[in-house]
Amino acid sequence: MIRVGISGATGLVGESLIRALSGHPRAHLTRLASAHAAGREITEILPALAKELSHRTVPPEPAEFVGETDVVFMATKGPEAIPLTRELLAAGVKCIDIGASFRFADAAVHDAWYQPAHEAPELLAKAVYGLPELWRNEIRAAGLVGNPGCYSTGAILALAPLLAEKLVRIEGLIVDAHSGLSGAGRRYSERTRNLFLDCNENARAYAVGSHRHTPEIEGQLSRLAGSGVRVTFVPHLAPLDRGILTTVYAAPARELTTELCQEVAWEFYRSHPFVRVRSDVELVELANVRGTNYCDWGVRVVPGGGDDARVVVVSAIDNTVKGAAGQAVQNMNLMFSFDETAGLVRRSL
Repeated sequence: MIRVGISGATGLVGESLIRALSGHPRAHLTRLASAHAAGREITEILPALAKELSHRTVPPEPAEFVGETDVVFMATKGPEAIPLTRELLAAGVKCIDIGASFRFADAAVHDAWYQPAHEAPELLAKAVYGLPELWRNEIRAAGLVGNPGCYSTGAILALAPLLAEKLVRIEGLIVDAHSGLSGAGRRYSERTRNLFLDCNENARAYAVGSHRHTPEIEGQLSRLAGSGVRVTFVPHLAPLDRGILTTVYAAPARELTTELCQEVAWEFYRSHPFVRVRSDVELVELANVRGTNYCDWGVRVVPGGGDDARVVVVSAIDNTVKGAAGQAVQNMNLMFSFDETAGLVRRSL
């Protein structure tokens, strides 16, 4: 049994982590930390968890975790996780960051898309990008994991098998993604305070060509393809509470059929328990992955004369689970040599 802590336990991702870890056969929650609610019972802040656990929250300080935890999840979006991570790693505590602080090997890439500048660039070389379907062996040996972004997870899993087998061209890739509102989290801002009213019976594109997950998608796909990949990434907000449906458009690198692309994906994901390759792209929908750690995957080759053929790939994930907390627990399972599915096989996480 390992001892687990969560920094940022009262947010949407923190609540999803608590749900997964409360049913985990090999993990025991020992510390739930919150900067704004320290000292309060967790069920005061998250009443849906009443009678499921009893924890008084603590401040997110190293002294609260060292000696009491074997691994700590950083479930906050900002750079406040960096100094805490540095001290915990020095004390031998493993860390899984669900923010963006440890997703890039190069501090210059981080600093070009996130502010302020990275406070601990020396730690980036120690961090492993936490997408198990690509880097499972590296995650097993890691002490620090940077959990992927939600949009990045859907886009990378959509393209990975076809790029790895060089079935599609690396030029002209279009990633069109629609996300539920929970991606904004619980943090208050003028931008998000009327998010439901803004999006109910509505949908809109945002951060077109400038979303922070773009370099993450491109960097991991380039690593997989062995050459520089560029994507046109267009995220949308849709009137949903959770989920990301991603549609990717790619040009085939040679003559392809839908059946061949499916076979390649089935083989690529054969040993990965949380990717389900569907027999028809139109079977990929958000209702089937809601509350689960699954990514559903589908493909169709749209024929055309000359260079007009297109490969259309669709993936679906729950952004709060496979796109955040569930994937983080999956990474923890690998880091401690547990069954990869432990704590993650039930719905409604």
